[in-house]
Amino acid sequence: MSPGNNALPTPDTGIQDAEVHQEAERTFKPQDVIGAKAPLTNPLAFHITDWVPGPTGRPVFMGTSSTWSFGRRVLEMTHMKLTGLPLAPDPNKLLFDTHVYDLKWDGNKAKSPSNPFDVSNLPTPEFARYLISSVKFHCGHLFYLIDEAQFMERFTEFEQNPTEVARASPLWFCHYLLIIAFGKSFLVRSTTSRNPPGSDQFVQAMHCMPDFTFFDGDPIETTQVLCCAALYLQSVDRRGSAYRMIGTALRQAIEHGMYTEMHGLCLDRAYVNRCRLVWWTVYVLERRMSSLQGVPMGISEDSITASLPSMSDQDSETSVLEMQVTLCQILAKVDLTVYGSGGKVDSRYLSATQSVLRDIASVTERLNCSFDLYGSGSMGGISRVSAHLHLLEHQCIILTTRPLLYIFLQSKLGQSEPALMDWLQSGTVKALLQVCVESSQQTLRILSSLLDQGLLDAFLPFDMDAVCISTIPLLMAAAIDPSLLIDHSPWAQRAYTVLDDMSTRGSRSARLIQSELQQLDDELSQLLTKDSAPMAVPPGTLSTPQTGGGADSVDHAPIAAPGSYLAPGISESGQHYELSPEQSMDLANSLDLNSFTWPFPWVDDLPGTSI
Repeated sequence: MSPGNNALPTPDTGIQDAEVHQEAERTFKPQDVIGAKAPLTNPLAFHITDWVPGPTGRPVFMGTSSTWSFGRRVLEMTHMKLTGLPLAPDPNKLLFDTHVYDLKWDGNKAKSPSNPFDVSNLPTPEFARYLISSVKFHCGHLFYLIDEAQFMERFTEFEQNPTEVARASPLWFCHYLLIIAFGKSFLVRSTTSRNPPGSDQFVQAMHCMPDFTFFDGDPIETTQVLCCAALYLQSVDRRGSAYRMIGTALRQAIEHGMYTEMHGLCLDRAYVNRCRLVWWTVYVLERRMSSLQGVPMGISEDSITASLPSMSDQDSETSVLEMQVTLCQILAKVDLTVYGSGGKVDSRYLSATQSVLRDIASVTERLNCSFDLYGSGSMGGISRVSAHLHLLEHQCIILTTRPLLYIFLQSKLGQSEPALMDWLQSGTVKALLQVCVESSQQTLRILSSLLDQGLLDAFLPFDMDAVCISTIPLLMAAAIDPSLLIDHSPWAQRAYTVLDDMSTRGSRSARLIQSELQQLDDELSQLLTKDSAPMAVPPGTLSTPQTGGGADSVDHAPIAAPGSYLAPGISESGQHYELSPEQSMDLANSLDLNSFTWPFPWVDDLPGTSI
């Protein structure tokens, strides 16, 4: 959120906020729903507290599928249980949008320089080519952000007469500045400044960006420029600005029909293929940014008829883009069904989960075959591109299953019906929780391998998001029940090591994320130490913890106990572990769609168990 004029709450107001928060939780107890024998509601899809106070006092919206919002809800709930007070919105300890980096410009055109086309501070042509090549390495396999032949042709002209080309081609010059900003961000390390590397070029690009309300330029390059700007903003924790920018890119592409099959006598094959590449780049970025923001998607899947680039034209870049599209289609389904307006944790949730797992099973075979993590064979190195795709696959699994962790942590902390913990005895529920834990563990394995190979990305948001997406569920699982994860500390240490590396390379966001994760880790540990017995759970309602169900070492312990709720073979260990298509499908087919019923039909058969 942008800084506002509202003052921070006074101490009395803070106490009032705490009372309102507690009253809201008392008002919306799941037992009210259970008492009516209605399905339990997913608290992440429908809940009382959608806003939290920001550092300036202005309320900040917490989206449904947003990992930032998920982490803040978990930390807020834990902190409230431990201290009885709401979490203080301190931007020096917690991550808040727009409060991490200082771009030295607030968007006020009155503060724009007199000559936004000044070329006196730009890198030399030799250095510029090096920066452009770094952008190709980091982004070229993932997104169609530049048409290299056309871009470099114009760059050659720019070398000869920079001032004239900059003024004559403002869209290209804006594009060039954005690419240089990315290049500096990938290559230049800064550990002290609040200015992210490349921010000078980024702000200059914003100053000279044409007003697209009136500017009539090449729709492909216009869309690419907007995608570049959105991705940079997302990388410097301007999530709201990035979401608005990618929304403009999406509208630009829709306006020019790129979401359609694009048949017409005036359309040549090369143009159509470029439109398809840029459309699916916009699609992937928009789907990922919308999911991370926790807001509805900008266009429905049913409206899209565009084809992927034709197989005869495919190279490695378009193959990667196709796989990203497939995974983002699954991501969109998760956001629409698991976090949709219905949000009921009943057979509909399990049906949605079953459908997602089947989709993942169908894509896993292609993913493992074409994008093996360790495709170098005897060379032993991890593939950066394959890692990106596998991290996205595990993100889909974690987003689908983590609402269950939230429900159980609520119950564990006494914020909802204690008897909900009995659901842990269900084979279906336990299997879903375990696959969430295992995807989180595999995510951290991949990130650690990238760190070991020097391939960890400290600027683009995807690796950092993966740390959050994976670490929070592991902290929660260990606090909920040791049968899910015996010891989370080796995994937490992996996450902190990854974030340490990002911090030393200039990422202020990584430092704040690590601060939040460590606070959650510490406060959950304090609560468990304070009351070693299950909190708010009547005696006899918990199943006996199954030793060996978790992981007490990072690489060598089995991921799940032999004979656990997961499909045969899922207890593979080591850093080369990956869920196979057969295991995903077996898990999907084994789900009992009647698991979320009340009263529990299987509880009455358990000796010594009462509700």
